[in-house]
Amino acid sequence: MHQAMGDLKIGGMAIRYSRFVPQLYNYCLSLGFKPAWIMPSRAFCSDESQGYPIILIARHFGAFPFDHGQVGGRVATDRHGPHAHHGEDLMLVHASHVGYDPDTRRFGVYRRPHTLHGEFGSCCGKLAGALGWYQREYAHACSEVRLGAADGTPAVFIDNVLLDQRRAEGLFLHLDQLIDPASPQPIKVLSTSKAFASAPALIARFADVDWRGQRQPIGERLGADLFTFRRAPGVGSEGLDLLEEAIAPAMPQLVTSANPMLDAARYHTQIEFDRAYRSLQYEPAYEGKNLLFVSGLNVDVSPREGQLFPLTKFVPWAAYGRLRDGREFLLEQDELHAALTAQPVESADEIAFDSAIRAMAETESIELPAV
Repeated sequence: MHQAMGDLKIGGMAIRYSRFVPQLYNYCLSLGFKPAWIMPSRAFCSDESQGYPIILIARHFGAFPFDHGQVGGRVATDRHGPHAHHGEDLMLVHASHVGYDPDTRRFGVYRRPHTLHGEFGSCCGKLAGALGWYQREYAHACSEVRLGAADGTPAVFIDNVLLDQRRAEGLFLHLDQLIDPASPQPIKVLSTSKAFASAPALIARFADVDWRGQRQPIGERLGADLFTFRRAPGVGSEGLDLLEEAIAPAMPQLVTSANPMLDAARYHTQIEFDRAYRSLQYEPAYEGKNLLFVSGLNVDVSPREGQLFPLTKFVPWAAYGRLRDGREFLLEQDELHAALTAQPVESADEIAFDSAIRAMAETESIELPAV
């Protein structure tokens, strides 16, 4: 699973939004899209950090983008029809997002300049909320599985709660990888835990452990291959937590990752592209129109003092095209990055917001009827 997430490369792939959006616009033109017909849409999280990308999309595409987004960066696939009815050439850009603090080089955090002290918070907060329960379960297991000796025998000490297979939810250890299969019964019973003879493979794997010494927590040695999770999907005020359900299969890898928020956002980007792509392939509302679907990861580089907006970067992942002339295509990460960066960063159709807003303000007012 780590390998799957690692396939969405960050290094050498990130494009500043001030370059990405005009390049995306020009790429649409290269596919035969007509400026006057393009209706953009975005599938972003509701976080205010996504506002800057939306402003740039409106500036370069000449229309405020339709909204395909749900909290956490899920694609609302039931909005394809309305989007298709609003234009002839349709562009949909999807991105999960993750914060980044350039000063500490940390992923998953973002400075909230409108809070009392401009403190840092989780980003994406929805992903952080989905991860929280699993991270707490993992932290408990890291401290309550201990390695050491029981009456001179290399042993693994396991809290009784973690041994209870009847639990409805929680972290469940792969006991066959921890306990010696030749001696599966406890060799010592303590007040809140039991000691088992350690599996030979475990002893070899953790050669740094003093297996004849005092007990010590397994800690971060508890790798993703040594446990799984069981949990019913959460139900909140808005119903089933679809984001948590979507990333749940990767949770052992995410909680053991050095960058859990980054990997959660990468994994979510990958599965959302696949899900949305399949919904777009046969969507009748796009029949006879041009469609480009681009998916990637928004990295919200936290604004420093005096900066209004984040220095957001877009990391492309994949794209799907379905064109009026019958052509269909898929672009993988390297191909999409090459296609975008080959485009110019200038756009003849770019809107000057100040003058456009001034013109609207100075236009003769329209009086509404008294009804």
